[in-house]
Amino acid sequence: MRIKNAFRLELEAAQKIVREHPFGTFVSSDQQVTRMPCLLDGDGLTIVSHVARADPFAQALGGPLVVTFSGLDGYISASWYEADTIPTWNHLTLYVRGRPECFDDALPVLRRTVDHFEAVVEHPWSLDRLDDGGRAMADEVIAFRLPAEAWYAEAKLSQDKPDHERARVLAGLEGAGPYGDPALAAAMRRHGPAPAEPGPAQ
Repeated sequence: MRIKNAFRLELEAAQKIVREHPFGTFVSSDQQVTRMPCLLDGDGLTIVSHVARADPFAQALGGPLVVTFSGLDGYISASWYEADTIPTWNHLTLYVRGRPECFDDALPVLRRTVDHFEAVVEHPWSLDRLDDGGRAMADEVIAFRLPAEAWYAEAKLSQDKPDHERARVLAGLEGAGPYGDPALAAAMRRHGPAPAEPGPAQ
């Protein structure tokens, strides 16, 4: 896909998208689709996940997959700009393409996934709470890893706009209107130059 150089992200930022928005959307070459929680494996961009054996998507694990991770996103009104332009959508997105490698036993991946997401809970739940330690659950799913053969990470956050227009977009996102989005505004401030203060509305 086409990504402007101004929007392109490096590996560390791509990994951060997976960590902060781990519910990936998987698409197969025959257009099977599913969504599942994901973890990172190793220092690169290898995705670990699982799918129910009963899910039609499980039949696609022998071929190439694309997984998308959607980070922050929000509508940018054309009315926020000083110059006449069109509305757009700001977002952080990661696409990973590769061929899945299935594990013989899904239990270690299930245990790792549960432990990862439960770690921040005050009283974490564990598969050990189940009589069989999760064995029956694991037998109903297929766990796999997806090493990235190619990936594209994009932070489209108005970096291609002049400072005074970025400042107006920030004012819109930080305002109280229907498209106010302080989190997206904070992401804009982390990417690109510091904007000037917005001028008076025309």
